[in-house]
Amino acid sequence: KFGPGKAPGRAKSKKVYGVVVPHAGYAYSGMGAAHSYKAIAESANIDTFILLGTNHTGYAESNFAVSTQDFETPLGIVKNDKEFSNALISQYKGKRFSLGETQGDKLAHQQEHSIEIQLPFLQFLFQDNFKILPIICQQQDYENYVDFAKLIAETAKKLGRKICIIASGDMTHYGPAYGFLPFAGNVKENLYKMDGKAIELITKFKTKEFLEYCSDKTICGAACISAAIEICRLLGSKKARLLKYYTSGDIMGDYSSAVGYASVIFE
Repeated sequence: KFGPGKAPGRAKSKKVYGVVVPHAGYAYSGMGAAHSYKAIAESANIDTFILLGTNHTGYAESNFAVSTQDFETPLGIVKNDKEFSNALISQYKGKRFSLGETQGDKLAHQQEHSIEIQLPFLQFLFQDNFKILPIICQQQDYENYVDFAKLIAETAKKLGRKICIIASGDMTHYGPAYGFLPFAGNVKENLYKMDGKAIELITKFKTKEFLEYCSDKTICGAACISAAIEICRLLGSKKARLLKYYTSGDIMGDYSSAVGYASVIFE
């Protein structure tokens, strides 16, 4: 009902520039995320996955907190593309935004789940035949996302990397637990409508409008989604579309406290 319903095909004909995937517990958002990973598995060869995560802890000090470390899950070690990550850190100088690996940035990565939760999907699909570049994104001016996208695209071209962007973010968080109660009735219908508008802006590459729309919402990951839109645009994406959307209320049958999950692909 919520997952793609079948394993990835063998053909590698798709060109996937990036995806937006949720990052809640697998029992809730894993089925939705599987839609994006099925598309990735059917895409042309990818060297490095640039994983854009959310600053849940608030520890990150840089606008874009890069990690040069390998990650580990129960499925094994995931290698960092250290050449790429170090190139970013050395080349961002003179930009209006900050990018680096401060102690606060390192602590943020140690405590952050939004990137780690994506790794088993990649390990299942590609074993150890891939590398990652993990970056935690903070809320900032639209112009910073544009400049950051240029830096990513230019560095990838310079290093000859075939990259895919994975923006890890959940949609609206509704309910008293999140301090967000913009409507009292018809919660499912209103959640779908609220998130539907955000998804429409994403798929139309309207980053600035998306950021403005999110300013009074509880969409988790607006920063990394905004960066992903701009990077994928520069990489050559001409089309973005929704693969799957549902809420935790659809899973639990209870909308008193619910979170939206969306899988979006940039082609």
